[in-house]
Amino acid sequence: MKTVSNALAIHLNTEKNFTSCDLFELVLANGNIYRYANTDCDVVWDGNVYNHKALLVKRQQIKLQNQVAVDTLAVTIYADGEHSADLIESTPVLAAAHSGVLDGAKLYLKRAFFTQNTDLPTATVVGAISLFGGDVEIKSSGGIKLDLTVKSKTQGLSQEFPRRKYYPQGSYTTTSGKVISTGTTNDTCLIAPFVPRKEVLL
Repeated sequence: MKTVSNALAIHLNTEKNFTSCDLFELVLANGNIYRYANTDCDVVWDGNVYNHKALLVKRQQIKLQNQVAVDTLAVTIYADGEHSADLIESTPVLAAAHSGVLDGAKLYLKRAFFTQNTDLPTATVVGAISLFGGDVEIKSSGGIKLDLTVKSKTQGLSQEFPRRKYYPQGSYTTTSGKVISTGTTNDTCLIAPFVPRKEVLL
């Protein structure tokens, strides 16, 4: 279920026509945040400025569900690499993708709604709905186009152990076929049962 403010709820329930745009928030692994808007003017929301002169960001449609689901979002970024606003960490976007700047990054998508009967540059944001968020993976990069796949936060629900983790083996014995014990202490060792339904991690 999506949470919206009272002002936005009234706006969505009373207006017949909507003026809206997408807001993208790119969070790098080092904590730096870049914000973009796919509209004709900068958008100020929640005290943050979403730049419209920077990257041209397009996305595919998403499907909202009322239950936990593993989903992905395809995002395409267009950048010429020469404009200063097209840089990420002082590096052209495509070069940043090739050099690993986007490794471990997260992308969040919001939909902002504007007041009616005003020109977009002077319109104010009534509210925004958080639509999607997840881990960024580079699908392809070349020319002026960068294709990203954003994987939902729920992607690990079907896995028993965290991905890309190394668990060194530890020596253990069984006592009377029930109790698992070890003679040494190893804080980095993981011992798990052979039957997953027991849900025992030591």
